[in-house]
Amino acid sequence: MFLARFLVKMAANNAVLNRLEQKGAEADQVIEYLKQQVALLKEKAILQASLREEKKLRVENAKLKKEIEGLKQELIEAEIRNGVKQIAVPPGTTVSTASFSDDVPQTTAVASSPGSKNQIKDEDEEKKKKEKVEKKGEKKEKKQQPAAGSSDAKPVDVSRLDLRVGCIITAEKHPDADTLYVEKVDVGEASPRTVVSGLVKHVPLDQMQNRMAILLCNLKPAKMRGVVSQAMVMCASSPEKVEILAPPPGAVPGDRITFEGFPGDPEKELNPKKKIWEQIQPDLHTNDQCVATYKGVPFEVKGKGVCRAETMANSGIK
Repeated sequence: MFLARFLVKMAANNAVLNRLEQKGAEADQVIEYLKQQVALLKEKAILQASLREEKKLRVENAKLKKEIEGLKQELIEAEIRNGVKQIAVPPGTTVSTASFSDDVPQTTAVASSPGSKNQIKDEDEEKKKKEKVEKKGEKKEKKQQPAAGSSDAKPVDVSRLDLRVGCIITAEKHPDADTLYVEKVDVGEASPRTVVSGLVKHVPLDQMQNRMAILLCNLKPAKMRGVVSQAMVMCASSPEKVEILAPPPGAVPGDRITFEGFPGDPEKELNPKKKIWEQIQPDLHTNDQCVATYKGVPFEVKGKGVCRAETMANSGIK
């Protein structure tokens, strides 16, 4: 009787072991399947990243092509302004570019379909035309550089700045910045400009109202904490103190600030990439009599006098 029970129990244990082995095998299959799925997901992610990068490169390529076309057009316009005649390649011909050295112009071979003597003659005429074009090419390169970069040929000095007398009509605290004022400024135009200035710690709000000042008017408009600033209030500045520059008595909004020995019209808008303001600013100072100067030459309103700080002598201006 005891032996029979033992055999029954052994049989039951064997059945349990068989089921466990089967479950273990199934678990191994599931793990292997999950590994395959993870590998597939990784490959898919890499492919998607590659597609995104390809799309990004295509967009950048399209932008570059557009910029190149724009530069080509500017070059053509500059050549036309300098009297360089534009010669179009005749239709129906294929222009093959031979190897060019940097200094020696070479002729460009124009391949026409073979045929009669007239076609050969036309081909020779086309070669002569191309030789003339190549000879003119050197002249074009010499002329186009000052033409295409006419603004660069102009010296980087204070004459490039559009400095004007302005009147701060109203000023109020910036809604999103404790150190900034938002001002409405009359600079002699049809409507006032909005100007954002970091003067809260230096000039009380009541002294900002209906106040005459000097404005730099051809900086590129910039958003400052959500408000677009269209000019900059010029100030004598030190780490401890800031004072707004004042125009001479009798000056009115829109009066131009001039500098003896630096003639010329200002840029319509300074190109931030060329850092023109950053190159000029270090030479702006007040002298020992608090007069605002550029390289020692006073800020002047013709016939009315010079601009000055109230008390700050020998200070930087920005």
